[in-house]
Amino acid sequence: MNRYKIAALCLTAALTLAGCSNTGGTDSTGSSGKTGNSSSVSGGTADYTWGNVAIGGGGYVTGLIYSKAEEGLVYARTDIGGAYRWSKNDGHWVAITDHLGQDHWNLIGIESLAADPVEANRVYALCGTYMGNKGAILASEDYGTTWTQCDMPFECGANNQGRGTGERMMVDPKHNNIIYTGTRNAGLWRSEDYGKTWSEVESFPNKGNYLQESTSVGIMWVEFDPVTDDIYVGVADKDGNCVYTSSDGGASWTALPTNVPGLYPLHADFTQDGTLYLCYANTAGPNSTEGDNQGAVYKYKDGSFTDITPALDDGRYGAFSGVSADGKDPDTVVISTMYYWSDPGDELYRTTDGGETWVGLFDLKNGTKDYEMDVAQADWLTWGRDEAKTGWWVTDCEIDPFDSDHVMYGTGATVFCTQNMTDLGSGTPVTISFAAQGLEETAVFEMVSPHYKDGEPQLYSIMGDLTGFAHLDVTVGPDDAHFMGSSSGGNPTDLDVAFENADRAVYAIQNARQPLWMTTDGGTTWEQVPDAPEKVEGGKVAMNADGSSFLWTPAKTGNSKIYRFSMEKKKWYYAEGLGYGAEVAADRVDPNVYYAAYNGMFYVSTDGGNNFTSTGQMIADNCKVQAVPGQKGHVWLSSGSLVMYTEDSGQSFNSITGISFKAIGFGAAEQEGGYPTVYAMGSVGEEGDGIYRSTDKGVTWVRLNDDLHLFGNLTAAITGDTNVFGRVYFATNGRGIVMGDPVA
Repeated sequence: MNRYKIAALCLTAALTLAGCSNTGGTDSTGSSGKTGNSSSVSGGTADYTWGNVAIGGGGYVTGLIYSKAEEGLVYARTDIGGAYRWSKNDGHWVAITDHLGQDHWNLIGIESLAADPVEANRVYALCGTYMGNKGAILASEDYGTTWTQCDMPFECGANNQGRGTGERMMVDPKHNNIIYTGTRNAGLWRSEDYGKTWSEVESFPNKGNYLQESTSVGIMWVEFDPVTDDIYVGVADKDGNCVYTSSDGGASWTALPTNVPGLYPLHADFTQDGTLYLCYANTAGPNSTEGDNQGAVYKYKDGSFTDITPALDDGRYGAFSGVSADGKDPDTVVISTMYYWSDPGDELYRTTDGGETWVGLFDLKNGTKDYEMDVAQADWLTWGRDEAKTGWWVTDCEIDPFDSDHVMYGTGATVFCTQNMTDLGSGTPVTISFAAQGLEETAVFEMVSPHYKDGEPQLYSIMGDLTGFAHLDVTVGPDDAHFMGSSSGGNPTDLDVAFENADRAVYAIQNARQPLWMTTDGGTTWEQVPDAPEKVEGGKVAMNADGSSFLWTPAKTGNSKIYRFSMEKKKWYYAEGLGYGAEVAADRVDPNVYYAAYNGMFYVSTDGGNNFTSTGQMIADNCKVQAVPGQKGHVWLSSGSLVMYTEDSGQSFNSITGISFKAIGFGAAEQEGGYPTVYAMGSVGEEGDGIYRSTDKGVTWVRLNDDLHLFGNLTAAITGDTNVFGRVYFATNGRGIVMGDPVA
């Protein structure tokens, strides 16, 4: 029997580092037409607090786990954004896996969570985003503040099909040193020492034979009968042999009677009297063809199954996933549908008589509804509708064991919670409230913070699935009016803003029919840029300082032209002097000036982007060009370990050595009238990867984060706030837009 021990002790979730001021120094300036060199050194660390730009979810929350040992304690898992714990004192979610960084990128997807039902401080996480990569199990004795990590020999698939089933991991409530976890293709595993070591339960007979999109689903859940402490395990088996039980601690197993071949019990839950409720669907979810779904709901008691599926005469089609038994009443159960994309969204049903009758949130056939949505804290969730949908991909729903009115459920975009579920069917509408405060799971591509005045957006962003937002206040969830996804939809490829007129912005998306969208009122409305000269998807954009024009470099399927659009004349023109592959940026002060890197040379246009000419300065290939806010003629070029900047529109350059950056950006100066603060994502000298800032043009750098705040998978995009010194924003693939501020 193979045993796997702890691979690494990790880490506290919070660490306060001594604040260090920047060391002095001056950069060396090259003479005209030549390149000077500036050697970078580390200036120590800074003391920062970390949070997120408020959006309100934005991604798939695959599972929710209420503690049965402590009131108000809830955990959430996501497919690509880590795990969270609800802070009942502060009323928001707290990220508890931010110690995982790029070196452990695959572990940021959480396949399952288990809350200890005896000792509330203990929690476990089964980690691994994609099959094909080995997973790990994290164990914590302090609510996820610190973890131990045990690397496992099997694969996990937190972002593969079937990721909403569960929970695959469960603590034995009678012997809480024992934890079981199911896997997708390696059977059942057990720890007998609070997760420190693990071994396979070799007696377990069925690893599952159902594949969805060529991915094994395997063991979907583990449950314990609260009366007998017998173990029950659900497996995705095509022949219908899906539920197994053991009454001798896993030494031997018995298959329950074959129930419904072709359907899979995605979730199961026990009532306190030992009745097992199961929700079935014909795929493991969360994807399916709308309308082509089958499902059922059963309960198992005294050796037999009883079909208690709600009658499908309310206009809804049937596939079920989430199920939760009320801890206060064994006859009360809540279940959820799955796959319902059409309005009003997925359905919740509730029974108070053990499944003999059910009451739903709505009745499509009769056009009635018994709920109201409250998304005031994240109004974008209305998505252009009069009322937000109840949600989609509702694969898990959970009744608060201490308050039967609260039913929390995850969706493909956020978390909702009912406030008065016991009123369902009484004539008083059930209020379903936004409940994702602090939980951010967007995959972000780019952010821009212009010089903004009161009432103007503090930040613009683009991201996967949602398209993006104009953020009037980065601490408040956006309203629907400033949600780009309500207008255009699609996957954006680039974004730019007029730095001296924050109400004007443009972005490109992967939609050949309407590749460009613009706003002139701070994102309150977005309109399609008319008459695009090429019908290609996406590309890059650069908007000039006052927002009177922008340049568009179409995607590589175009004809190698760069185009200029006049916002006032609503006309297109050629930008002469450059070919395909040019990297273009606008001066952040002078609306007539654009810059470009092309074929290893630096180019400038002083006539609004109509014509570009080379300055004669050789630069790195494939570098990003970024103009400095508030500094005419100041441009930085970055390409990995080569960072250069000019203060004279490219007539000469200074280079910075000793660094390797994936992205740089700019924010407010430390002192009024000073040079903008430079922010960077990468490494400085021997300091290693991190988030850095410099207030002296790159002579010295201060690291802002620490090794306990690595934020999973980072996307190469970073910027400072142009009005607030020290505030930094950077992009992640699954943890939203991380926002950091210096500790006062």
